[in-house]
Amino acid sequence: MPESSARSVPLGAVERELLRQMRELQGPDERPVQRTRMANLVIYCTSQERAARLNAEIPDVVNVHPARVLLLVADADSPGTELEATVLVRPLRLGSHGFSFSEQVTLTAGRSAVHHLPFAVRALLIGDLPTNLWWAAPVPPPFAGPILYELAEHAQQIVYDSSGWPDPARGVAATAGWLEQIERGGGPGHWRVASDVNWQRLKYWRRMLVQSLEGAEGRGLFESAAEIRVEHGPGAVVQAWMLMSWLTGQLGWKVQTGRVEPGVEMVWRFHGPSGEPLLRIHRRDEGLEDIQRIRIACRIDQRDSALDLFVQDGQRLALRVEGVEEALRTMTTPLQSPAELVGRQLSDRERDPVFRASMSVAQIMARSLLECFNGAAG
Repeated sequence: MPESSARSVPLGAVERELLRQMRELQGPDERPVQRTRMANLVIYCTSQERAARLNAEIPDVVNVHPARVLLLVADADSPGTELEATVLVRPLRLGSHGFSFSEQVTLTAGRSAVHHLPFAVRALLIGDLPTNLWWAAPVPPPFAGPILYELAEHAQQIVYDSSGWPDPARGVAATAGWLEQIERGGGPGHWRVASDVNWQRLKYWRRMLVQSLEGAEGRGLFESAAEIRVEHGPGAVVQAWMLMSWLTGQLGWKVQTGRVEPGVEMVWRFHGPSGEPLLRIHRRDEGLEDIQRIRIACRIDQRDSALDLFVQDGQRLALRVEGVEEALRTMTTPLQSPAELVGRQLSDRERDPVFRASMSVAQIMARSLLECFNGAAG
């Protein structure tokens, strides 16, 4: 069944247009119209280009987590003073027979009308359903200003993506504190959770590292790990940072100092169980826009060695223990589109204590870098 054509309507006519399009798609069949929606999904972005990409991803999101979608486009290049509303109804297949319908309302605001968006959103939310906010803007949530807090006023979940943040140290430092503030800001009895899509991308890396550490626990790795080097592609520095904040916490390392060579490498010195190990997060100028390799220099069975974990053929993670004649261990990593990651996150409303603990470590690491910046500036 084809979807209807998007149609621009006055803001007050949105509900009528949604119903009209559903009846049009239904055709002459007089069976009741089925609307499939588990939640309200409010998506905020800041450019028409980003809105076009989101429009392509939204069908995959609502197939995983059906919702009434309110796509908000804050178009700074437009001088418009009024909101423009566009309505679109999409059919969703139910098993092998039948269809239901997913609703999308796109609200476009010029730079003088952005402050009207929260009021329009409140009028279009379905009151008896939970509300999710997908912050699809490139700015970290703590730096978003009043618009985020107004949109999140009635939200039970806020989803954002830290990939490509232009100032990682300030973004990470601020977001770690913002997480606690936003999750308790709904008042007594009000549940709210904030989630980073980047954390989901680390699922298989963390699983492989857990298995590696468990296998090496009795062979001296914990005590002897002297340096970790992480290599990542463009835009993935926060992803690498989050994984390392989790791993160094697992190893019991405590941050001492940090320094950065902008666009090249971040380096931290830690206090470890038996020394002062180093962590290096190194940027590659080309290749996958994700983590590509992790090398942990250590001693295993009283010999100098290293755990080398890397992407193999773009479809699996591989682990090699240097200096040890062991078969290469691999783990298949299914391709995960942004839409699939967001869709799964919307269905998971539980706070993740491991993520929060890792962000606390990441905040300490960020502050050490900012102290280095401030000292150099002084």
